[in-house]
Amino acid sequence: MTKLSTENAVTKKEWLVLTVIVTKMIMDGLDSSMLNIALPTISNSLGVTSGAIIWVVSAYTITTSTTVLFFGRFGDMIGKTRFYMIGIAIYASSTLISGMANSLSMLVVARVIQALGASCTMANSQGIITMVFPQSVRGRALGIYGAAISLGTLAGPTLGGIIVTYMSWNYIFLLKVPIAIIALILGMKFFPKDTPEKKQTMDYPGAILYILAVVPLLYSLQEGYAVGYASVQILSGLALSVVAFAIFFTIQRKKEMPLLDLSIFKNMLYSISILTAFILSFTNSFRSIIIPFYMQGVLGTPAHIAGMYMSVQPIIVIMVTPLSGILADKYGGEKMSIIGQVINLLGLMLMSTLSKDSSVVTLIFFLCVLSFGSSLFQAPNNSLIMSNVPRDKLGIGGSASMSIRNIGTSLGVAFTTGILYGGMSSALGYRVTGYVRESGMDDAFMFGMRNTFLIAACICTLGIAVSVYRIIMVRRFKKGVPEQ
Repeated sequence: MTKLSTENAVTKKEWLVLTVIVTKMIMDGLDSSMLNIALPTISNSLGVTSGAIIWVVSAYTITTSTTVLFFGRFGDMIGKTRFYMIGIAIYASSTLISGMANSLSMLVVARVIQALGASCTMANSQGIITMVFPQSVRGRALGIYGAAISLGTLAGPTLGGIIVTYMSWNYIFLLKVPIAIIALILGMKFFPKDTPEKKQTMDYPGAILYILAVVPLLYSLQEGYAVGYASVQILSGLALSVVAFAIFFTIQRKKEMPLLDLSIFKNMLYSISILTAFILSFTNSFRSIIIPFYMQGVLGTPAHIAGMYMSVQPIIVIMVTPLSGILADKYGGEKMSIIGQVINLLGLMLMSTLSKDSSVVTLIFFLCVLSFGSSLFQAPNNSLIMSNVPRDKLGIGGSASMSIRNIGTSLGVAFTTGILYGGMSSALGYRVTGYVRESGMDDAFMFGMRNTFLIAACICTLGIAVSVYRIIMVRRFKKGVPEQ
């Protein structure tokens, strides 16, 4: 049998497997982008403040941040495809509950369950693709997989804006339920049976400690401004997080099969690249939370129009990401990632100059600068991350990278809330925990928004400094200087 016929025989069935996985990835992209544009509408519908509605986003990101590591291990233990199907089933049912929610608490709980399902699929999707596709077409399949979430992110703001304008925000969730059910049926029919890794064991103490470390940390930082960072509740949460992290890292060093193999961080190039990815995820979350409220609240842009404007960001990502990979191959990933960070810094500085009289054209241009910088950075930096992981630890290195990025996004959302409403409170002379349309509120929002982007720019500058140090290290390695 020729190589071509073998490949054709594979693609008759395996492309259906990829279709299911890609469909789920598109829904993941839609989840975040559709919801961000709908936050002001959901806030008004449920009668809660803009500060409280952020928990609809935070609950999801915190959950995925804390579960993706051990859900990948569970997939190895009981079978990737079986666990993936479990994830889609959980996702479909919880998405239905989200669409039926009539209170903030119900919606947040449903989003936590939804995140559990999403995390099951995130942790095992690349492993399934690698398992079912032969080497001759695997790269093509993984490339389609990588573009899927950008496609969902691209369509999300426009679709979300249309839904909340002409329908109800509930349909942001309800319209995805039948798609998830179809994906589940197709997956049950076409996904291959895989044999669990008998040698894999779950590090249950590590998993529990990781949850006890991450959840109180993210919760305390998110809720700190509302209840006071000096309150017993927040200080207790932070203390629990510190203790849990200390015990977690101590145990991980001694485990034969730890939840997180700390040896991968001995490679300083990997660790530095992870740190720069964390910083980008942290600062990117600032604009994702603030801009919908700025456009719909301060500028008075209708939701469906605001969604169309925000779609410019993933369009830039789709256009620039392939180019950044080509330029990285030619000029080096380290240099391209720094150029991307510098452009991203410029975008953040430009965002800090926006006012309540700024035009939408100006805002779109600034968003394009931000997205262009992020796109130039991401592909080269992702390559630097994975190229510095041993081949036998690619799964661990990839899941650790995803978890740290998710944590960066969650922390960014928490800091955005604190900085924005702290600035608004300072401008108004009294404490506020949300944005409402009343006298002086727009000016206060702009003051807090300006401070937020200036602080993000300072953090981005730190990321540039770290990347410069990475270039110095690479040059030392090329000259044969041993790692210190």
